[in-house]
Amino acid sequence: DSIPDSSVLESLIEDNYLSPFPQIESTERPDAVAASLYEGRVALIVDNSPFALILPATFGTLLQSSEDHYSRWAESSFVRLIRLFAVALTVLSPSLYVAVTAYHPGLLPTILTYYLAASRINVPFPAVVEATLMELTLELLRESGTRISGPIGTTVGIVGGLIIGQAAVEAGIVSPLMIIIVAVTTISSFAIPSYELGVGFRLWRFILIACASVLGLYGIVLGIIVLLTHLVRLNSFGVPYTSPYSGLGISEGELKDTLIKAPTQHLQQRPSFTSPRNKIRMRGYWKDGKRE
Repeated sequence: DSIPDSSVLESLIEDNYLSPFPQIESTERPDAVAASLYEGRVALIVDNSPFALILPATFGTLLQSSEDHYSRWAESSFVRLIRLFAVALTVLSPSLYVAVTAYHPGLLPTILTYYLAASRINVPFPAVVEATLMELTLELLRESGTRISGPIGTTVGIVGGLIIGQAAVEAGIVSPLMIIIVAVTTISSFAIPSYELGVGFRLWRFILIACASVLGLYGIVLGIIVLLTHLVRLNSFGVPYTSPYSGLGISEGELKDTLIKAPTQHLQQRPSFTSPRNKIRMRGYWKDGKRE
């Protein structure tokens, strides 16, 4: 009979509450809320909560950051592609290690195969146990660092990761390559702007590790197909989660502000998935970087 925080309201009104992926964007930034309102989206504010809810939300909007619109178009486009690459690394890196190590070592160059085999001579666990153990340890360090306030929490995460990783390699519990993969996966997860979206991909990472341990690369492909099917079936208040690439059709104006960001002079239309009354947000015509 009460809503103490906006997160409670979010869980009550989202379309698919069983999905690990958020269908509503949560932010503390007033500029992000204002920009979303200009695009025709809706902002919900709950009393005594520092977070505002923005809806509808799509996969593309959750990968965008407010800084994208404050930087030049080339820099923003490059950063967005880096974020998409970070999503792929976050989801696929550990499972690819398990699949290649256990089932498909022939896909690697001969020298790298010899190095991988030599680094795993003293490791007593199979690759799936090694990857799962390190990923769970990483999540434990991340959670403990979150619960400790102030700079001490960050120090605990960094120092704990260095000490545990070095000790695990010296003890022969994990291979050095596994430590590198875990580090790359962790850094990539921090590049995702939306924390809730990053958590969803981190959970799906364990599912792909299990699929890779059973079927190798075929299991990874099967897991990716299931993941993409789930994302395509998701809706956020009637808007397809993968819009504008599915459901409502592809609009020329939306393609200029999705995976890449066109120059501001070319962003003359609002996103069509919000069904705005006024679709034109900037009048005028630019050609070759100059206004005619």
